[in-house]
Amino acid sequence: MDVAGPLPVPKPRTFPILGTAPGPRCGHTLTAVSGPDNDASKARLILFGGATALEGSAGKAGETPQSPGPSASAAGIRLAGATNDVHIFDVRSGRWDKVVPSGDAPSPRAAHAAAAVGNMVVIQVRL
Repeated sequence: MDVAGPLPVPKPRTFPILGTAPGPRCGHTLTAVSGPDNDASKARLILFGGATALEGSAGKAGETPQSPGPSASAAGIRLAGATNDVHIFDVRSGRWDKVVPSGDAPSPRAAHAAAAVGNMVVIQVRL
């Protein structure tokens, strides 16, 4: 196989965002789901949950920060303001839509896991 040289580096380009984009957050999931009949041209990105704020501090100098946990007195930074928002991003059009899923909504959460199963998103629930 002959290689003529390195491929050119793609140039960044602006991508117009339509609709109402979700606000800043962390600890959310963004799951790619193909369209009907696994049509990649109709793929969507499903954003679920996340935290909209941080609480706490890193502790005193020289201390090892503790992992976020249920104890309010533990040092460390915790995710706060967890949501159960669901936003869908249409990859082709660049449009965000906030949706209300049918059925019982999952409880607000952050730092969770999600996976695409067919055209559904399954969210990990800690019992």
